Amino acid sequence: MQRGRPYPARVRTLRHAATLLGNACSLETLRPIAAELGLVDEPLRLDDATRGALGVPHDVLDAHVVRGPGAIRALIVESREATSLRTLFSQLATAISARTGPVLWLLVGATADGEVGLACWSAGAHPPRVVALVARRDRIVASDAESLCALAAASGDDDLVVHTRWCELLGRDALSRRFYRTLEQRVAGLAASLSRVGDEERRELALLAASRVLFLSFLETKGWLDGDRAFLVRRFDACMASGGAFHQRVLLPLWFGTLNTPMRRRAAVARRFGAVPFLNGGLFGKTMLERRHARARFSDEALGEFFAEVLGAYRFTAREEQDRWSEVAIDPEMLGRAFESLMAARG
Repeated sequence: MQRGRPYPARVRTLRHAATLLGNACSLETLRPIAAELGLVDEPLRLDDATRGALGVPHDVLDAHVVRGPGAIRALIVESREATSLRTLFSQLATAISARTGPVLWLLVGATADGEVGLACWSAGAHPPRVVALVARRDRIVASDAESLCALAAASGDDDLVVHTRWCELLGRDALSRRFYRTLEQRVAGLAASLSRVGDEERRELALLAASRVLFLSFLETKGWLDGDRAFLVRRFDACMASGGAFHQRVLLPLWFGTLNTPMRRRAAVARRFGAVPFLNGGLFGKTMLERRHARARFSDEALGEFFAEVLGAYRFTAREEQDRWSEVAIDPEMLGRAFESLMAARG
C-alpha cells in the first residue's frame, strides 16, 4: 500500500458539483473534476506510443494522465465520436487493467453528444467490473452532484482506502439506500394528502400511483413518451401554470384514457398527449380500490414534492446492472426491490 501527500480538504456545495459536471465538455473543463477529487498535479498529455500502450481507442480525441497520491492515477479523455461513455469506459478499463499492473485508476471523460462521467474498478480484477457515474450535461440531477461531492469527501492519505471508497460510492448500494429513504418519505406524503380514506387504503393508493409514475420515468429515458425525456415534469409545470389539479387533469386521462387505450380509440384529450404507447398490461387498469375511492385525489403539493425529490433528484436508466458494469442510477431491478421493501414494511 502506497502513501502520498494528503488530499486537500474540500467542502463544496451540490450546486458547485452540478456546475462542474454540467460544464465538463473538454479536457480543460474535465480537469477541475479530477482536481476536486484531489488529483491536482499538472496533466501529462499522452503521446501516440503511450496511448497505444494503454489501449486508448482511436476515437478518443485527446487523453491526459494526472498523478494522484500513491498509486492513484486519473485518465482524462475527450471523445468527439458518437461512442457512449459506457462503451468507452468499458474498453479503457479492460485494456488498462491488462497492461498497467497495480495502479489505482480513475477515468474522467466527456463525449461530443453530451455525456460526462467518472468510472473506476478494483485493482487486480480481470476482467474488471466497472462502476461509473454517467450523466447528461444538460440534465444534471441532484444524485449526480451528491455522488461527486461524496467522492470528493473521501479524502485521506491512504491511496488504496480512498480508491476502494470511490468504488463503493460509484456502486449501487449507497444510491439504493438514499433512494429508498426518499421514496418512502414521498409515498407517505402522497398518502397523507388523501382525505376521507383509511390509513391502509391511502397507503395502497399512494404506492400504486408512485409505481405508475416511476414506470413512466423509465419510458421517458427511452424517449417513448412523445419523444420527450422530461414528459412528466413538463406537463406538471404546465398544469400548475394553468390552475393545478394535476391528478384530475393529467394523471387520470393519461393512465386511464391513454396508456390503457389503443391509439385508434383515444379521445381528443388523450390524443393531446402526443405519441404515447398503448400498454396492454395491468398496471394502468383501474383497480377495485380506485373505483371505491373514485373521488380521491392527491394534492398538487404532494405530487410536486414527489416529482422534485424523486423524479427530479435521481437518474433513471432502463438498463439493468450487469456483471461487468454498474451505474449510479436507478434501474428497474433496484426500483423493484425498493417497492418490495415498502410493501413488506406495510405488512
